Amino acid sequence: MKLLIIANRLPLKVARNKENQFEFSRSEGGLTTGLDSLETDLEKHWVGWPGAVMDSNEEEEQVREHLEEFNFHPVFLSEEQLHLHYEGFSNSTLWPLCHYFNVYTEHNSDYWRGYLEVNRLFCEVALQFVEEGDIVWVQDYQLMLLPKMIRQDGPANINIGYFHHIPFPTYELFRVLPQRSELVSGLLGADLIGFHTHDYMRHFVSACERILDLRFVLDHVTLNDRIAYADVFPMGINYTLYNDSPLLPEVQEMSLKLKDHYGDNKLILSVDRLDYSKGILHRLKGFRRFLELYPEYHGKVSLVMIIVPSRDQVDSYSELKNKIDETIGGINGEYSLLNWIPVHYFYHSFPFNELVAMYHIADMALVTPLRDGMNLVAKEYVAARRDNPGVLILSEMAGAAIELSDALIINPYDVEQVASTIHEALEMPEEEQLRRMSLMRRKIAKRTVNHWAQKFINQLLTIRQNNENSNSEQIDGHVLNNIHTAYKAASRRLIVLDYDGTLMGFKRRPEDAFPTESLRAILSKLAVDPFNKVVISSGRDHQTLESWLGDLDLSMAAEHGAYYKEAGEWVRNIPEEKPWNDEITQILHEFTDRTPKSMIEEKETTLVWHYRNVDAWLATLREQQLVETLIEPCSRQGLQIMRGNKIVEIKSPNHTKGSEARRLIAMDNYDFVMAMGDDTTDEDMFRALPESAFTIKVGRMSQVARFNLSSQPKVLSFLKALMA
Repeated sequence: MKLLIIANRLPLKVARNKENQFEFSRSEGGLTTGLDSLETDLEKHWVGWPGAVMDSNEEEEQVREHLEEFNFHPVFLSEEQLHLHYEGFSNSTLWPLCHYFNVYTEHNSDYWRGYLEVNRLFCEVALQFVEEGDIVWVQDYQLMLLPKMIRQDGPANINIGYFHHIPFPTYELFRVLPQRSELVSGLLGADLIGFHTHDYMRHFVSACERILDLRFVLDHVTLNDRIAYADVFPMGINYTLYNDSPLLPEVQEMSLKLKDHYGDNKLILSVDRLDYSKGILHRLKGFRRFLELYPEYHGKVSLVMIIVPSRDQVDSYSELKNKIDETIGGINGEYSLLNWIPVHYFYHSFPFNELVAMYHIADMALVTPLRDGMNLVAKEYVAARRDNPGVLILSEMAGAAIELSDALIINPYDVEQVASTIHEALEMPEEEQLRRMSLMRRKIAKRTVNHWAQKFINQLLTIRQNNENSNSEQIDGHVLNNIHTAYKAASRRLIVLDYDGTLMGFKRRPEDAFPTESLRAILSKLAVDPFNKVVISSGRDHQTLESWLGDLDLSMAAEHGAYYKEAGEWVRNIPEEKPWNDEITQILHEFTDRTPKSMIEEKETTLVWHYRNVDAWLATLREQQLVETLIEPCSRQGLQIMRGNKIVEIKSPNHTKGSEARRLIAMDNYDFVMAMGDDTTDEDMFRALPESAFTIKVGRMSQVARFNLSSQPKVLSFLKALMA
């Protein structure tokens, strides 16, 4: 088993020197640095772009040979592919939308074409190295289509994980994307989808439920052939690296030089990549307001602002850069003194040792993004301070704010709060600084990047183990052959079939689920066999079943056995009076009035509240509210509340699919028993049948049924094969 990490960039990047020769250097960024240092017993491979466009196949081969010595497998892209995929859909469509800057979101069909094409290229390269039993871990928003592609084309028994390193936006924003369905479907190709915070996970679940009409149960959703999970894994840093580096002689020397340069001034450190999501202009406004409100700190406090260049050739970024330059110039022009500059501004990246030295000497870190997936700068600062005092001011919009609750948490849009919090930090007693920093240091020392990655991989392996240990065995060719052999050898067969969700797919209107001619033909062929007793066991009312299937030579059970049909006659199996009272009926009507597109179905033995067409979020809320409201009145009357597939049923416990199954089993000495169903109510039937019965759950996995058929459309093909 090996671990294949797939990311937009490889940990090693290639560039051309002045002699037009290739040089290789480490890639920047917390993701590649963190994952490349991941400690694991698995053989580790990478797939990603090497950082440069090749001019020929010979150059590609030269670079490939060098990189594959390290198990790095390059995906070579053209200038056009880079523009459409990376600069286009990834960073001009997805990035601004996910960071809540919809005004910057560009919708361009060519961008989407490039995104699709590059995801396919990554898939083709990855599949050259993926083998059965491997773990594939896809990283971030540039590759959202990739999990599904690998799932469709790769080996059957691989584990696929995906991690979303940026915010996942609320559904109201995500829904504006024309490609929203393809993107969430792409992610659901993974067994495990990870996020930094519960908010991002919640938004993703909401998008899946509303866009794809899926239903998550806690942290998982059942798909046609498997279960996909979503969970939260806050990413950490290489704590030891940042905590130990200030002890290096070269870093200590750099720290002394920096202290000498800045003198006795208190230093506020700000480190960002050039991006509108980082809140740089808001931060500068907050610092200017601090200088206005607290003139006693003039000449005593400086803001050191490090901005790493990024996409400044793009108009919106170039405009942002110009505004930053103007704002800093304005602050320094207004407040500078002979021996003091309020804002020290660096528009370039810092070498690692110099950056750590800046972390180590800074009295305060000002980390105020308007929206950020995690923000590792905050954690790096805390680690590099070691046992020294210091204050972290952190935006509540950064994912790190959930973990680093001992920072001074601010709203980055609130300029007055930024100013007053800077003052609070400067006035904070050293003992309080040490206490807060110690608490944060303990957290990040434990939750390192290795802890993050190992936790994710362990959960992937647990999911694999759970799937292997599932009580339900997937019906493949081998299993079908075994069932077919048993069927052919038997002379007294009982075949019990659920209707909705099993023989027929669900419809938006229940009355539209009438049987097709192909279904009627299959049931007729099953029923005409003298060795077979075929029973339709359904929650539907007996009038509907009779009108749809009454002309066929079938036995039927309606409303979970409250009525059953034997030898062409319907038998009423219930008292005359309905088991519920007006109080329960009124509750259902009230909820229907409050829930658009819901409806009530009243049968003789069952009240059913349908919410299949209701907005996913509202449906979840109303279902929980309804069940809670019904518990007391239903308990008083001895009624049962059943949650089904987008329904809530109120019924007498005297009639279930289990009781009907026991009645059927008692009728004869069968040598072949098979039952198929898709719902919670069908599990009662599975439990009631002999252990030797071929119990088959359709769709969602079951801990009760022996076998699983992944989706409803496969049922008719299965029944045809059974009779062949």
